[in-house]
Amino acid sequence: MNIVLFSDDDCVNPDCINDGCFFYKHDKSINNCFVFYKNDERYLHIKKVLHLKEGDVFKAGIINGKICEALISHLSEEKILFSFCPNKPDKVETRPLPLPPIKIILGFPRPIQLRRILRDAASLGFAEIVLCGTDLGERSYLKSNLSSPEEIKKYLLDGISQAGQTLLPAFSFCSSVRDTLKDLKSASFKGSKVLLDIGDFPSLSTFKMKKGEELTIAIGSERGWTQNEREAFFSEGFISYSMGKRILRTETALTSALSVLLANNGFWD
Repeated sequence: MNIVLFSDDDCVNPDCINDGCFFYKHDKSINNCFVFYKNDERYLHIKKVLHLKEGDVFKAGIINGKICEALISHLSEEKILFSFCPNKPDKVETRPLPLPPIKIILGFPRPIQLRRILRDAASLGFAEIVLCGTDLGERSYLKSNLSSPEEIKKYLLDGISQAGQTLLPAFSFCSSVRDTLKDLKSASFKGSKVLLDIGDFPSLSTFKMKKGEELTIAIGSERGWTQNEREAFFSEGFISYSMGKRILRTETALTSALSVLLANNGFWD
């Protein structure tokens, strides 16, 4: 966790502030106060990992908002209160890095893989991911507890906090490849479309995005795509690319492909 992320949901009520927030009462530069309670992993990170105390500052960010430093105004065994101090002359405030315009269509993997995939991919950076059912995939994965919107968001937040960023990629679910492609078509997507597959195809390392262009890349689950699914992608203008003849796990294929695209198209410059 290289940045502590929070949202308006963490804003405290007046009763909480009156419990003993000395800085909030006496420092007029503080205009908002936020709280993490003892059962929150962010509370544990600040107290047990960073070993901070009242009056200390830490790197914080509003989800989908700015990055800056936050001041701890109260710390107890029950909660931590903190706030931004916009009038401090030495306060550091930065804009988050924009999300690369890459949309991922991912054949739904095993839930334990999904956790790693979302964390690693979000730390690298992408704009959107669609988790879709496939002909060869296990349908029960779509209904697992680890596949709920709340859990998906949690893993994505873990990834962007690792990267020290605040912008959260979008995510959605689709029951099949055809439904996913129907949604893509209705959104009038006009960027490049890549189908990652094993075979005698051009190397993904040769793919170049045009300046300002968006990209959608489709990556299958571990059993890959059926020929019917391939034909559906081809009918919507997808072009096959490969990363060699080795058969890769889904998480390896996704993080490797995303890394190649980011590196080769200037997102790491």
